Amino acid sequence: MTSSVSDTMSYSFSRNQLCFCGSGQKLKHCHKTAAPDSRAAHLYHLYQEVDQTIEDYRATSVQQPPCSAGCRACCSDYVPISQVEFELLLIYMKRNWSQADIQQAFAKAATDWETFRIENPPMYASLAHPTNTIEELDAIRHHATRNSFACPLLDAEKGTCRVYPVRPFICRTHGSSHTFYGTWKERLRPEKICEYIPGGKPHRKITSNIADRWSEYERVADVMIGPKRRPLRQYPIMYWLVLYAKHGGGVTTDIGNLDNFELSLQDHNDKMAQYTGK
Repeated sequence: MTSSVSDTMSYSFSRNQLCFCGSGQKLKHCHKTAAPDSRAAHLYHLYQEVDQTIEDYRATSVQQPPCSAGCRACCSDYVPISQVEFELLLIYMKRNWSQADIQQAFAKAATDWETFRIENPPMYASLAHPTNTIEELDAIRHHATRNSFACPLLDAEKGTCRVYPVRPFICRTHGSSHTFYGTWKERLRPEKICEYIPGGKPHRKITSNIADRWSEYERVADVMIGPKRRPLRQYPIMYWLVLYAKHGGGVTTDIGNLDNFELSLQDHNDKMAQYTGK
């Protein structure tokens, strides 16, 4: 073993915990071959902690963000997510969606990707070609804007998320919470979070603070080599679907490599260290 996985994550993982797939069943009765302390399990536990933080704030605070069921304002924004978050979405879709709906989501993603190429060439180029973390963040800061299309996993008629129980970290927290990342200048910018929520100080006054959860997310979404974090590339859901259709098993929710689920987070970090560099 090369490192200790997140000393601050003291939660005791076991096969009696709820399964990461959102089924509501215990892990031992659901994904029986999964490791109880897998990367996916750590991520799902973090989701539960974030949800509880936001729920506690809503229950005790007079000032509330306007986020509510049916609002889809942020579902057309540029929203990058990690690979383990995306694979959780695939597992949920496989269990809860019809094959026709799955194929439709992949088809929409392919169409949206082509639209994205035409409407946002700089961001498209950043996604389609290798880049480093600095260049990736720079592209997001300067070119990531609202798309003309919504997330392929959104129910267009109802305006609701079709993978809500396992929605990604950013989808759980955007608008409904705040954290302290980026420079002070960026934190205090007056830009709106969306057309309904102001940015900067006004946003912090109406939302819960999840700053202490951000580092936990990074430890789960990226690779830890000893105390050092090696960021992994993140993509919007649209592009993840395109990539898996092209380089994975095709238009399917089947996952070829199950390391995010069947290896402990520690063992997965050790394995990934061989590919990301020590």
